[in-house]
Amino acid sequence: MRRRELNLASIVVATFVNSAALAQPEVIRCLSPEVPVTDLPQAVLAEYRTEIAAEFEAYFAAVSTHIACLDTERNRALSEAHRATEAHSIFLNSPPAQKDLP
Repeated sequence: MRRRELNLASIVVATFVNSAALAQPEVIRCLSPEVPVTDLPQAVLAEYRTEIAAEFEAYFAAVSTHIACLDTERNRALSEAHRATEAHSIFLNSPPAQKDLP
């Protein structure tokens, strides 16, 4: 009976570890906004000053959202690492499987 419990525990740990691997992001979740371009001739900067200023306002709003996204992603990654640490601890503290004797 003990062997069956160990096998079941091994399956549970393997399932948990595999589900954590599948939870990895497939795409970048937090794309940073692009900084408005100011490397332009002075005449262009002067002519489009209002539009460029609006682009900077939009950028600053977007960068705040971006930083919040990074904070959320950091928390998700830390939580995942904590679960992986727990799974690793269970794995290390479980006795190794004994091979069947012929």
